[in-house]
Parts: sequence; structure tokens; C-alpha cells
Amino acid sequence: MNNKTGNKLKWGRNDNIYTPSTVAKLMIDMCDIKPNHQVLDPCKGGGVFFNNLPDYCDKDYCEITEHKDFFKCENKYDWIIGNPPFSLWDKWIEHTMEITDIFCYIMNTVNLTDKRMRSIMSNDYGLTKLHLLDVDWWFGRTFICVFEKDKPSIISVSPCPVLCDICGIKCKRGRLGNCPNTCTNTIQ
Repeated sequence: MNNKTGNKLKWGRNDNIYTPSTVAKLMIDMCDIKPNHQVLDPCKGGGVFFNNLPDYCDKDYCEITEHKDFFKCENKYDWIIGNPPFSLWDKWIEHTMEITDIFCYIMNTVNLTDKRMRSIMSNDYGLTKLHLLDVDWWFGRTFICVFEKDKPSIISVSPCPVLCDICGIKCKRGRLGNCPNTCTNTIQ
């Protein structure tokens, strides 16, 4: 798969993880899909999202193995619902925001970061729904997240990382065996 610049995108070994049907159905239920809404499953895989979308919506999909590359999709959609490849998160979300105002994705604790949330929120999207779940065979806690353009967020995010309150930089405080209560730049 190539991105917009023609560079080869690398897929990680955890990018082809199929979503359980119970989770896909829960995600679809969290979305306010109306008749005739245009809904995209951005990475169809086995079809768990696409096949469970309501019959009254106009559904579409992308799937790289079928030569329907999400990054080449330029249509506009009312909803995008799916479980994107983890190794492409930033590019995936960036493209998602170009083609929809509402999306519902699965994110785990590694993906739902303050930096990523600041990026999404700086594009005027709010996190409007959040559901915590634990899929036994996945990589830790997972969140179902619904983001909507021009809607208030149910969470807030600090505008920047909190740095050491003694030296004002990212020192080794609390890292590499250092005490979390002592600034490493002030130790004599």
C-alpha cells in the first residue's frame, strides 16, 4: 500500500486483528445511523462491521486485500466505523477527518494518547461517547470512541505534557530507577 506521497506504508504484525461480532454490533449501536446515511467500513477484513450495518443505510467499504485502499478513498461519509490497523493510526485518523465529520473507532490504551487526542481535538472533533471493554485475547484495555466534528468533548486533555515542576524540563525524574519525587537535575 502506498500513501499520498508514494512511500511504502509498513503494516505491523498486529494490523490484521479481526473484531468480535459482539464488539462490532456494540459499536454500531453506539452510532446514531439514520436512513440513507453514507457509512464506510474503512478496513472490511472479514466483514464484521460491513455485514452488521443496518439495511437502511448506504454502506461502503475499503479493503486493501481487495485493492480498495482507504487512503485513496475521497468520498465523503456521514459515518466511518471500524477497527483500523494500529501501525497506521496517525495517518489513518488524519485521512478519516478529511472524509467524515463522525467516526467510531476501537482504540486501546496505547493508542488513546494525550498527543493523539490533542491532534484530533485541534481539528475541532470532540470525543462524544466512550465505552471501556476488555477483549480477553487483545492487547489490554480497549475503548470504543465516537468522535464528532464541532461537538463538545466528554474529556479534556492538557495542552502539553506536564514537565518536572522543579527544573521545568523532561528530566529523568521517576525514570530509570530514579525517585519520582526528586528532580534528577537538582541532585548534587
